[in-house]
Amino acid sequence: MANLNLNLDKVTLISLPRDLFYKRTKINSIYRRFGPDVLVSTISDITGIRVDKYVMVDMYAFAELVNVLGGIDVELTEPLVDPTYRVRDENGKWSTLYYPAGVHHVNGVQALRIARARHYTPAFSRDMRQQQILKAVKDKLMSIGLSDINRLSRIIKLGFKYVETDISWLEAFSLYRSSQDITVNQVVISTDNILYSTYTNLLATGLAEDQVGEDFDKGAWIVMPLDNDWKVIKKFIEEKIAE
Repeated sequence: MANLNLNLDKVTLISLPRDLFYKRTKINSIYRRFGPDVLVSTISDITGIRVDKYVMVDMYAFAELVNVLGGIDVELTEPLVDPTYRVRDENGKWSTLYYPAGVHHVNGVQALRIARARHYTPAFSRDMRQQQILKAVKDKLMSIGLSDINRLSRIIKLGFKYVETDISWLEAFSLYRSSQDITVNQVVISTDNILYSTYTNLLATGLAEDQVGEDFDKGAWIVMPLDNDWKVIKKFIEEKIAE
């Protein structure tokens, strides 16, 4: 989610883990099962922040947007390696995903690969990479002048074709005009701050991993707020937005 404060020219990006287990459901399954309205309501309940608007973007539209922008620059603080992720380069040669640490100028498909890779990396590093990509897209969008009619037209067409949102085009244009100098604050909610990891059946029984045998079905891997106190998430987000 994103909290936009135009008075302070600041937007706070907040990543909620896909495996966050709320009311016996992983939040990454809510949109597919119940639609955007229930997802928006659930995120509001978890964060304590009223969600005014939502945007749903098809991942292939995202890749096409990056291409329309002429690519983006993404900085990796550590190498990104995933031997299970098969990729094919422009010459048709197959290999596995690998990017060394550093700044990379990537096209749409490459940006999508960096955003989606999740094996052989720290559990929540993908969330940070996705935020970096969103920031890079924002920076590139802000660099487009109103005189660049061709690119703006292509972006608008992409929006009509692939984007599901309750933001009107007039509102979107107003946000674009008022967000030229906005700064981005990145927040990833993880086990490094206010969450802990467990499994669904362990949570249901109140047992720890060292209290069950090897034949015990632990269930699905999930994350929960510390002490199972959902107010912890609300307080953490409130503090981060105020920074």
